[in-house]
Amino acid sequence: MGEVKAAAAKNHAFRRALERMVGPSGVLSSPEDRLCYSFDATTISSVPALVVLPKTTEQVSAVAALAQREGIPVVPRGAGTGFAGSCVPGEDAIALSTERMNRMLSFSPADLRCVVEPGVVNGDLQRYLAGERLFYPPDPSSLEACTLGGNVAQGASGPRALKYGSTKDYVTYLKVVAPDGEVWETRQESRGYDLLSVLVGSEGTLGVFTAIGLRLLPLPTHWRTFLAHFGGLEEASEAVVALSSRGVIPTVLEVMDKVTLRCVEDYLGRPSHDAVGAVLFVEVTGGEEEVKVLSDRIVGIFEEIKSWQFEFATNEEERESLWLLRRSVSPALARVAPTKINEDVCVPRSRLPELMRTVEALAQKHRVRIYTFGHIGDGNLHVNLMTDVRDREEVARVEECADELFRVTLDLGGTISGEHGIGLSKAKYLPLELGPAGMKVLAGVKRAFDPKGLLNPGKIIASRPQDNSTRR
Repeated sequence: MGEVKAAAAKNHAFRRALERMVGPSGVLSSPEDRLCYSFDATTISSVPALVVLPKTTEQVSAVAALAQREGIPVVPRGAGTGFAGSCVPGEDAIALSTERMNRMLSFSPADLRCVVEPGVVNGDLQRYLAGERLFYPPDPSSLEACTLGGNVAQGASGPRALKYGSTKDYVTYLKVVAPDGEVWETRQESRGYDLLSVLVGSEGTLGVFTAIGLRLLPLPTHWRTFLAHFGGLEEASEAVVALSSRGVIPTVLEVMDKVTLRCVEDYLGRPSHDAVGAVLFVEVTGGEEEVKVLSDRIVGIFEEIKSWQFEFATNEEERESLWLLRRSVSPALARVAPTKINEDVCVPRSRLPELMRTVEALAQKHRVRIYTFGHIGDGNLHVNLMTDVRDREEVARVEECADELFRVTLDLGGTISGEHGIGLSKAKYLPLELGPAGMKVLAGVKRAFDPKGLLNPGKIIASRPQDNSTRR
């Protein structure tokens, strides 16, 4: 059946119909062009039958309606920076990229609101708002490339989520194209079913977003950034529990384990300290008095728990130097192994020490190289299993390790994904977390929005084998 749909999607008449809708430059059919839209940040890839780049809601609607009539799957796509395979298309599908829908539609500083198209890059919005003394808190590590449409589809988070929350806390309005092409809108309101919350984080399986309303905040006026050194991950996690139990909630609270720190220091050419087994990055922001009070409490706690050493930035240059360590993790790890499996498990803060011990034990048990960092302040760790997809024996051990990691995470009262989503990579594990009843509810929601199952099929709910997906 997939081969039949793929043939239909590549049919000359079908392609010409799409070109009439979005213009000849808006339909990509060459193997080279289609390959560019075949993957995200996972190891999963699948080349779509066609790529369509609409510019307007009307064009998205027309494409969706045509694909629905022809029975061809449509896979919405942002910048392809996700870690769950959510935007990876099947070979029988149209990859619908919103990259050309990149305008700000409205901006009201007085209302602390803006409306943007889905192709607006997060970092570009951050810089524009900073010039207006405003900011949009969600800040994924890929903010210089990721788009707001993808952020909303994934329910993206970031280091500032500890204090400010994630994407779902800032979306106030969505214009949505349904799988059959119908256009509708939903707003933040207190009446009836909360459709906005259902759509945020739905990973492109329920509708295509063509306009996004966002809540904004005044830009903080003061900050203080700390870097604290610990003997190991367990000690660092105990410090996080200490901060939380004393009611100290920083803006950012990030962790980096020993092997990751050594890797980054080597990458940057910086000296290292063998006694340091983990570091915490802590930042507080707000008004002058608020920052002073929180900073004093943090220093007191670090001194009480006998952090090996801590330092803080006194100016913007020193602040950037501290954060350069954290921002350099991804390029540094790229030198360790060709394949990075980034699992974003999340547990209650009080269970962090147990999770840390588990991660270290799993690395030994399965003989897997694990590099751990992430948003430890809200219990969200990025457990990176480094491997090479060409080494099948090692990949098998990595998959066994990940499977055990998910099961232990659930036993600790956590979740298998703190921010990356489910997509293809974790769909088979979701029933472990939700159970039969929960999966039945999810399937019902999917049918209500997408009766024919043609919008981003196989994501979140593993409704069909992903035979066309390959490991790169």
